[in-house]
Amino acid sequence: MSESIPDIKFCYLKDASEFRRRNKKLLLKSLSESRDYIRDRQSQGIDIYLWSYQGQHGYFYLQKPMAQESWAIIYYESQTVSVQLTRKIAKAVFGEFLALYRLDSYSVLDDISDDKFKICLGQFDDDLAVNGRSYFSPQFSQRQLAFIAWRFGYIALITNKQGDKISRIDFVRRDRKMDDFIRSYALFYDLFDNDGHISEGLHDPVLIDPPAGLQPHNSIVTAAAGQIIAYLKDQLHEFNFSYEIEEGTAFQKEVWEITRNIPYGQLLSYKDIALEIVGEEEKAIKLSRAVGQALGANPLPIFIPCHRVIGMNRELTGFTGGVDIKDFLLNLEFLKFN
Repeated sequence: MSESIPDIKFCYLKDASEFRRRNKKLLLKSLSESRDYIRDRQSQGIDIYLWSYQGQHGYFYLQKPMAQESWAIIYYESQTVSVQLTRKIAKAVFGEFLALYRLDSYSVLDDISDDKFKICLGQFDDDLAVNGRSYFSPQFSQRQLAFIAWRFGYIALITNKQGDKISRIDFVRRDRKMDDFIRSYALFYDLFDNDGHISEGLHDPVLIDPPAGLQPHNSIVTAAAGQIIAYLKDQLHEFNFSYEIEEGTAFQKEVWEITRNIPYGQLLSYKDIALEIVGEEEKAIKLSRAVGQALGANPLPIFIPCHRVIGMNRELTGFTGGVDIKDFLLNLEFLKFN
């Protein structure tokens, strides 16, 4: 069962009456003055949100420094908010802002833990010094993500939302685009060098331990990573970890299933796969490009071995992680070179 989180909603001018009831500073002011207060905050780039959780109610201010979508600050003014509730509200904020990576949360906490830090008097209006914590989106993800370090950067293993199956494998490497989800983990794992590039190195594949603040890898992640590492060391030829394909058209899934069954050390062409689908030579030739496009969207490379699919002229055509990775994997399987 998923953890319950507070309800949060943006405070519009029409919500001024409700906000006034929650803000002691506005209790003696008129409704019109309360609306002016909201307008003034908004003109400064500060949004107001109302929160409710298990009979408790409050509000917080939210500001995005330098208009960045990946970083936000929330502040509870003089309200007392427990560490547990602060974290739950943070989780709700991450759910509201999907591009958010870092959230700095400041409040007057009633059960301070050792990781607190102080900010100075006057940082926020005229309140006393308050306590703050920084939260990061990977700490609230329903999915697990693990990185295998290897010579081409990193291999990312991502679970489904239930965490019991691998749903995606991706290559994270220098100058290759990555989505916000993987980037958030790469930042949290500190995988970028000083120039903002993913580091690459010539070393044996190894599963990276999660940094402080993330839960340990679960059994499915550990098992899948162990099998992929064994494969890259030429110690394993078949995978048996649990997986789930969450997206894809019927045609794509058919292409992936055929590719999934290509034996270790064997090759098929795009036309060969198309021929298995349509059964006619002429149609297969026309369908070959679509097969290539389907393999370009393969969510589980290595596990679904699209590197074993080549052009009819035996050329190594495109591969999701780069043709050099495809060349490496085929050398591994055919020449035992790793």
